[in-house]
Amino acid sequence: MLISMIAAMTEDYIIGSEDGFIPWDLPRDKEHFRSYTAGKWMLIGRKTYEEMGGWFTTQIPIVVTRQAGYSPTPSHRIAHSVTDAITMARKSGATELVVSGGAGIFTAALPHANRLVITRIDGTVPAEKPTYFPKFESSGRWRQQYRERWPGDSENALPITFEIWNKQVLAGL
Repeated sequence: MLISMIAAMTEDYIIGSEDGFIPWDLPRDKEHFRSYTAGKWMLIGRKTYEEMGGWFTTQIPIVVTRQAGYSPTPSHRIAHSVTDAITMARKSGATELVVSGGAGIFTAALPHANRLVITRIDGTVPAEKPTYFPKFESSGRWRQQYRERWPGDSENALPITFEIWNKQVLAGL
C-alpha cells in the first residue's frame, strides 16, 4: 500500500497555526487537494478533521485521536495511532493512504511514507502559533519527481509550486 502525505507549506515549512487557522486562501491548492484525495483513504488528526468539516465527499477518513469515545461522522473511522490507522487501511484493502495532517500526524507518519505531495507557497506568510511540516530534504532519502509552478493571479494571491517527492530505497536496507 502506498502511503502518501499531502500538505501546503510556506518556504519556512509553516502549514498553519495551533488554533487551526491556515493563513492563506488558495483555490488552486484546494482543487489540487480535492483532486488528489478523491476516492482515497485518508489518515487525519482529530483537530484537522474537525477543522475540515464538510471537505470529505468521496474520501474515507481515518481519524487519529486519543480521546476516548470520540465519534466522527458515522461512515468515518477512528484509530488511536498512526500505525493503527495504517494497519486498518491495509486490512481494508486500501491501495493508497493519504496523510493530511496536522503537524504531529505528519511527524509520526513521515517514517512510513513513500510519497510526499507538496504545495510550496512562495515566500513567508505570518501565522500566530505556527505549526510546521517536518523537514525532510536533508535526510537524503527523498527525490523530487515532479514540479509544476503556478504564478499568482486574481484568485490565488500567492505563487505556488506543486511537487511530488518519492522516498528512495537505500542499498542494504
